[in-house]
Amino acid sequence: MKKFLIVVGVILAVLFVVDRTVLQDEGIINKVGLTGKYKKINNASELPVGLAEGNMAPDFSLVDLNGNALKLSDFRGKRVLVNFWATWCPPCKAEMPYMQEMYEKYHEEGFEVLAVNSTVTEKSRDNVVDFVSEYGLTFPIPMDEKNRVSSDYEILSFPTSFFIDSDGVIRSITVGGMTKEYLEGEIKKLP
Repeated sequence: MKKFLIVVGVILAVLFVVDRTVLQDEGIINKVGLTGKYKKINNASELPVGLAEGNMAPDFSLVDLNGNALKLSDFRGKRVLVNFWATWCPPCKAEMPYMQEMYEKYHEEGFEVLAVNSTVTEKSRDNVVDFVSEYGLTFPIPMDEKNRVSSDYEILSFPTSFFIDSDGVIRSITVGGMTKEYLEGEIKKLP
């Protein structure tokens, strides 16, 4: 019985090595999603535009806190976290340091954060400036001053986050605050 189990173990090990090295992306481990990464979608540009996971993220254009025009589509080729937030929101305050840490850690690897501020819910623009300074945020802060993008993205509560892959496909949507571990796990899964 021991010999049989050893033989089965060796066969499984060989199959695993072949699957990961020879078959790579076409291997069974990738096909069943055991790598912990989202599978790259062929012909992503043919997907419908929408707010569901698996749809192309709707494009938007806003001006950031520094006066720079930003378009979501300009970040194609990068993994993007689009986070809708406000300064008065306790879960937003809790997750911002994690977002900054992950931005610093993964930015050089093609990860971007667009923290869309719901400016219409703020007492003043200065609240956002003070918040960004207090938290030492260095990623772009697009200002949704007319609530257009928040409305287009059907934002009902803060924070709400969209994890978008390098092809512009929404892979995950999170309503509510994120832990550092969850945030990093989602970033690592994006192709």
